[in-house]
Amino acid sequence: MKRIAALVLLAALAACARPRPGAPPELRFGRTECARCGMIVSEERFACGWIGDDGGSVGFDDVGEMLAALEETPALRSRAWVRDMKGGGWVRLEEAHLRRIEGLATPMGTGWVAFARVEDLEAFVKSRRRQT
Repeated sequence: MKRIAALVLLAALAACARPRPGAPPELRFGRTECARCGMIVSEERFACGWIGDDGGSVGFDDVGEMLAALEETPALRSRAWVRDMKGGGWVRLEEAHLRRIEGLATPMGTGWVAFARVEDLEAFVKSRRRQT
């Protein structure tokens, strides 16, 4: 009986440890490799990704990299997440406000940023205009 209880407990723990399909990816900043270019995902503000069919996290170091990957596999769009440029938290891609900003230095040079709130995106764009 103890053996059965132990197996049930192990199965429950394993199920809890796997990312859920509706959850954001679990990226280890400074350790996870970008699924597209192989660079290390180190800048949280540009990190993004999704949960794959196998339940594992797929990470990208640049929003533009993930957008390019989604053009090849659009069905994954509903599972995609980005980091809020202002607060750093995860935001569903479908709910995020994205903009490509010419000349903005992002990890792969795409210039794409993501914000949870449109007001934060507009303020960021406005502050960039003042700098140039």
